[in-house]
Amino acid sequence: MLRRTKLERADDLDLPPRTVIVRRDYFSEEEKELYLSLFSDAKRQFSTYVDSGTLLNNYSNIFSLITRMRQMACHPDLVLKSKRNAGVLTEDSGEAPVCRICQDIAEDAIQSRCRHIFDRECIKQYITTAVEVNPACPVCHLALSIDLEAPALEFDEEARIAATRQGILGRLDLDKWRSSTKIEALVEELTNLRRQDSTTKSIVFSQFVNFLDLIAYRLQRAGFTICRLEGTMSPQARDATIKYFMNNVQVTVFLVSLKAGGVALNLTEASRVYLMDSWWNPAVEFQAMDRIHRMGQRRPVQAIKLVIEDSIESRIVQLQEKKSAMVTAAVCQVIH
Repeated sequence: MLRRTKLERADDLDLPPRTVIVRRDYFSEEEKELYLSLFSDAKRQFSTYVDSGTLLNNYSNIFSLITRMRQMACHPDLVLKSKRNAGVLTEDSGEAPVCRICQDIAEDAIQSRCRHIFDRECIKQYITTAVEVNPACPVCHLALSIDLEAPALEFDEEARIAATRQGILGRLDLDKWRSSTKIEALVEELTNLRRQDSTTKSIVFSQFVNFLDLIAYRLQRAGFTICRLEGTMSPQARDATIKYFMNNVQVTVFLVSLKAGGVALNLTEASRVYLMDSWWNPAVEFQAMDRIHRMGQRRPVQAIKLVIEDSIESRIVQLQEKKSAMVTAAVCQVIH
């Protein structure tokens, strides 16, 4: 409580201003119908726990119900195409290795030494057009080692599931895939920013890795050059990816897991933060914002929180505001 705040030491730190903006959007009719259906199921399940007197024994199940509503506000596929709802995987289920360059099904899949899967033609084109003599892996940015003449990977049921990214893209028909209100809001924000200043870099945070997969797919289709920080990366790959983002002008969007990137990151090359889903504790979000609002930052910083109104997200934002007010009041009382 006695720690000095950035606001108090603003003159000493010479930090540019930071603005937090809440962008509020509304469900499409289809999304609203799906959300209300899920909400009704969750409310009915909650009532069952109350009536049976087992509410205290089902906190984990209640939390799971709330998490699914939060995911539905991001994109319906996070709930409808989750592994829990996918059923038994078969040859026709769509679960197949996804090329990490084009984010489409890898029909002629080969694997690098760092265990990332690519379509043979995609990785050949990547290597051919790379500026460096020895290009880095386009995913983890370690030195790329891959046998372009290796036979295509063959996947029986168990090996196929083990070799795939285990992400949501392998369970989708990408030709028929539709975006969501929240993803399109992000695309609109980034597109407008690109028109205003194409050199501005942005960090996009989400708690849901599958949501980052969908965001990455949509942004690449919109012509953005991106990279991402995944929790499964080794420390070496993590450092290489951060350097790749910081040192390449054409890479303007960095997708980061909120849990993997909340602390110990210095990303002052970026001056925009997009928070795709609200967390219960506002301090976690402030930590994410601090990845760019720190010593070395020279541009004004904006943090944009994307919220879907008439959903659980708007209630979470209200809860954040109450928690922040309570902490501020407690600190002021201690000081005085």
